[in-house]
Amino acid sequence: MNLIKYTLKLLRIRANAFEKNTKDPIKAQKRVLLEFLSRNRKTEYGSKYGFGNIRSIDEYRRRVPLTDYEKLRPLVERIAKGEHNILTKDDPVFFSITSGSTGKPKLVPVTKYSKTKNARVINLSAYYVTHDHPNIVTGKILAIVSPEISGYTPSGIPYGAESGHAYKNLPGAIKGAYSLPYEVFEIDDYDARYYTILRVSMEHDITIIATMTPSTIILLCQLIEKVRDDVIEDIRNGTIKKSLKISPPLRKALENQFKPNSKRANELTKILKEKGSLLPKHFWGNLQVIECWKRGSMELYLKKFPKYFGNVAIRDFGYFSSEMRSSVPMKDEGAEGVLAITTNFYEFIPREDKNKEEKRVLLCNQLEKGQEYFIVLTTPGGLCRYNIDDMIKVTGFFNKTPIIEFVQKGTSVTSAVGEKLYESQIVEAVKIATARLNVPLELFVAVVEWADSARYAFLVEFIEDATQEKKKELLLAIEKELCRLNEEYDFNRTSQELAHPVLKVLARGSFEKFRTTKIKEGAHDSHFKLPQLTSDQTFQKNFDIIEEID
Repeated sequence: MNLIKYTLKLLRIRANAFEKNTKDPIKAQKRVLLEFLSRNRKTEYGSKYGFGNIRSIDEYRRRVPLTDYEKLRPLVERIAKGEHNILTKDDPVFFSITSGSTGKPKLVPVTKYSKTKNARVINLSAYYVTHDHPNIVTGKILAIVSPEISGYTPSGIPYGAESGHAYKNLPGAIKGAYSLPYEVFEIDDYDARYYTILRVSMEHDITIIATMTPSTIILLCQLIEKVRDDVIEDIRNGTIKKSLKISPPLRKALENQFKPNSKRANELTKILKEKGSLLPKHFWGNLQVIECWKRGSMELYLKKFPKYFGNVAIRDFGYFSSEMRSSVPMKDEGAEGVLAITTNFYEFIPREDKNKEEKRVLLCNQLEKGQEYFIVLTTPGGLCRYNIDDMIKVTGFFNKTPIIEFVQKGTSVTSAVGEKLYESQIVEAVKIATARLNVPLELFVAVVEWADSARYAFLVEFIEDATQEKKKELLLAIEKELCRLNEEYDFNRTSQELAHPVLKVLARGSFEKFRTTKIKEGAHDSHFKLPQLTSDQTFQKNFDIIEEID
């Protein structure tokens, strides 16, 4: 029996066990929770809340308070400095970094134990997609991730993208299934990185593409037309274009893995001659499925897929973040997955209770189909009753376990390509920029726009006339502050996932006109508030835009 068949047989056994657990989710949840509590009972956090004496879910919920990252930040910062036994008995081997609502990045500890637990969700998802698309195993995987290491904590522990960390540390037996060597993701220049992704992957028979945001896939598809001749020549000669900005060590590491491949170069040349263009559906004829996020703003990019890929199956990547992996997609249709009840312990706050002083906090067996909830996590990485500020929707049940899909990040957050930009960060960026330039505004609203690429439009009404130069300075200053305040926004701008923002100048009196209209429609005068951030594509129609600055 070859390795792939053996692995699939093992995963089938685990999938059967998972499905059995879905018949009694509370029993599975209690087992997971008590395992976490026992493991960390002697930690500082565990001792404070008496983990060692907790014997039930109800007792856990009585003793341990709801929390969020800002409340935990002092503890995490101590862990980052090298202190031990604070949230978990296990020392972190890595910190996953993500944006926080205050502008300071969040460092999420990753331990060997939490990696093992989260890997089970990944493996379950892999089993179900392979079960439905068995020919995946005949070719290569094109997975696109972010670089692993962004920096190091004071104690020397690396932090960066969890996806890059997982990719770089793939087991040796599995690495051969992936088309791209990890070194590709360490190329700093994004034009060079995207070219190299195409140069390497177009040489292979790709049967599955996996990356979180479909915008990345569209960027690559749009690039093919510009670089196809160079790619074919590089494949033919076993080289990589000399003009690309790639550091000498990385270039050498990559070139050592290349060999001249005239056969593949001739195949691509023939396709180009016969079809008049090079599209993935032509040169990756065995592509079975694309895995990526499918809901929310991602749907706009998915509409472009048929042009490049034809009628290929698209499967949602599942609900996960830097803090956890929480759903197991079992089918191509829709964007939902079965709640990963054997990996984390979950609680849920009904959407309508979010701002109430007395909130209902429900368990997974108390949820209702069609309802939306904010999710509260207890994770193998030491986060206990952690409000991640993510809203999910229950779309049904698998046996007795909820099937969920991600709805949005909080209620004052946008995420066109994964940047998770908070309204508070928009307010801070505009406040700093206008103060620095001495440009007072009557109003401002940031709006997500979609065209070929996503971008942010800043709607502004000036109190006093401003010169063209001052308007351009304001746009650049807002952009600079957002990049400083939100690392993921900065990353997505640098990687070209987000296009350059635009400043849209409104006619004088726009705010008052809008406010008056809303009050006439029933809004309370004393409670009326203009949003500072929205993804509502119709919002701009409320205003007279007299000028655009980009």
